Amino acid sequence: MHFPVFRAAVALLLAVAATAGQAASEPMPPDGPCVAPPAKATLTLAQARLDALRCNRDVITARRGEEASQADIQIASQRPNPVLGLGVANINPHAGIGAGSPRSKTVDSTIRIDQLIETANKGGLRVDAARKASAAAGEQTQAVVAQQLGAVDQAWYEAVVSQTRVEVLTETVALYGRTQQANETRLRAGDVSRADVTKLQLETLRAQNDLRAALADHASDKAALAATIGVPGTLMDNRLMPDWPSPDTTVPPVDPDVLQRRPDVTAAEARLAAASAARDLARAGRVPDVTVGAQAEHYPVSQANVNGSGNSYGVFISIPLYVRHSYGGEARRAEVDYYAALDDRNRILLEAQNGIERLRSQLEAARASLQQMQTAVLPAAESVANSAEFAYSKGATGVLDLLDARRALRQTRVDAVEAQGNYAKALAAYRTALQATTSDINQLPQVRTDASRP
Repeated sequence: MHFPVFRAAVALLLAVAATAGQAASEPMPPDGPCVAPPAKATLTLAQARLDALRCNRDVITARRGEEASQADIQIASQRPNPVLGLGVANINPHAGIGAGSPRSKTVDSTIRIDQLIETANKGGLRVDAARKASAAAGEQTQAVVAQQLGAVDQAWYEAVVSQTRVEVLTETVALYGRTQQANETRLRAGDVSRADVTKLQLETLRAQNDLRAALADHASDKAALAATIGVPGTLMDNRLMPDWPSPDTTVPPVDPDVLQRRPDVTAAEARLAAASAARDLARAGRVPDVTVGAQAEHYPVSQANVNGSGNSYGVFISIPLYVRHSYGGEARRAEVDYYAALDDRNRILLEAQNGIERLRSQLEAARASLQQMQTAVLPAAESVANSAEFAYSKGATGVLDLLDARRALRQTRVDAVEAQGNYAKALAAYRTALQATTSDINQLPQVRTDASRP
């Protein structure tokens, strides 16, 4: 064998291996840090959404999947590499390999190149399947972004509702405290009885207990909000800026075209297209590929080998024989995957249609409840409570009437906060259901869905 040729081939293989190892060891660019807001800082819904786009675990996972799918396109576009074969044969230990230079040794040395040639446009079909799978991953990223932004909205309003409930109960406890001080003075003057003072003390303790429970609920809601955003900590040192939507906010009607542009529907359509491309690729696997090769052989003539042939050349072609199977299982599996993707697309589209109608009904019901609470129930409760406070201060009514009025006002204020939160969450859910594309989401107030790496 010609040793310089052998050394050159080995050097080429080592260089290719070193380049591949260096490319594989290159680190991925790091993401920016996800840190909690500064202590005592006020957090807005817009900032919570922006932080979620950067820190939410599900969004990050979806982006990684999209990046991996882009790498899959590069992998699919790579054609089979040629195979270099080096060999030495016909070594006779009894006759020896002869004298002279390495090229004159009495051995049969060969160098061979084999190349796999893909048939039935497998390379093009593989690239097409990878591109459609990457498009599906991109659509899925947008669907995850819309879903997680909606989850942030829901967690935000839950935390804001509990924060407002704490504020209402804090005011109630403060009112009881002021009344308690006034009654102590009136008790010493003989204007009220000890029983009335004791009843007010019990009501004060009950209000304080309600406040402690509300504080615990608020802490839990803040921790859930931090987890949804993806930032560390529990946001206990941060105040949430209420951003209540007006009951008169106009919302767009249900448009059938919107359903086709929803991120989850477009993602399902993209997965269906990717499954169709994978099915075409699996069907092409039934056509066998062809391997062609070329060989150079050196078998010198010497005293020990008078039958040597010197230098000779050859070409080869090989085709697999589909006698045991012809990749029918792969084709059948791809067919099943295609119809599964079709069923999934139909299911998601049906759920989108039913879900939007259901959310619209919930929104209108929550809007009506909030309007009734703000225009009728809450003003009436405040009027009754003010009258009871005035009558009690003048000695016209007893302490039981005062306590009943205060309990009713406190519960009505809490109910009003719940109604405000239910409406805000219903409106956010309906808007999330109507979000179609990234540009549509960006047009909504204080929403951003850029899925690029931070």
